[in-house]
Amino acid sequence: MAGAAAKHRLSLLRDQFVDVPVRAFLVACIAVLFSATSVANPLRVAVAANFKSTLVTLTTAYADQEIDIIAGSTGMLYSQIRHGAPFDLFLAADSLHPQLLEQANLALSGSRFTYAVGQLVFWVPKHAGTVDQPLFLAFDDAIAVANPKLAPYGQAAMVLIDKFKPEHKALIYGNNVNQTFQFIDSGNVAAGFISLAQVKGRSPAASWWLAPTSEYPAIEQQAIVLKNHQPGAEEFALFLQSERARRIITDAGYRTAVAL
Repeated sequence: MAGAAAKHRLSLLRDQFVDVPVRAFLVACIAVLFSATSVANPLRVAVAANFKSTLVTLTTAYADQEIDIIAGSTGMLYSQIRHGAPFDLFLAADSLHPQLLEQANLALSGSRFTYAVGQLVFWVPKHAGTVDQPLFLAFDDAIAVANPKLAPYGQAAMVLIDKFKPEHKALIYGNNVNQTFQFIDSGNVAAGFISLAQVKGRSPAASWWLAPTSEYPAIEQQAIVLKNHQPGAEEFALFLQSERARRIITDAGYRTAVAL
């Protein structure tokens, strides 16, 4: 009986001084592993089509976490988010759709910010001379624009067309500015309105006319962190507002502040 009692006391001591610290250590290890796994998961960033290539450059400069990029028209991506698409951040081509997500409590309150201001160009890559405003005014062939119902760049283009060429009806609509670019680049459409960032550095400056920003509403592109985001989303949003990111964005053909 005495031996059994002694074994029982030893068992209790072992539980107190060995098992408890071991259990605590194991729990801590598991927590660290789960934390590391969650941070290591790629962030899913929904981005307006015009900004995709610039975002690729930005993610290359951002070493903290892998980024999965899902590009499309702002209207289409907004609809997907409203229907539960599992994105962590939304980089729109306007300010309206992020505001609507914030109002609908589908985004993190106070996380909305302007990451870029778009610039619109009239691109005619096969034109022999210099593309300028007089050429745009005289142009009577089909003009490609992004769908104004879905894409803010299309809305801005239609403001210019309605202001300067209200009689022009030969329009070809792309789902977004990337598809609009493809229409023109392939030669299927001779000219169209796209983002400066899509042609800067890859097409001669003489092949496009930079439309004055005073002639169309500012294309203020805002980002927002979505409600059920993964760890790391807020950190990436802060990176997009850093001086390093702003240099990349301006080099790509955007402004980073709305002109007053």
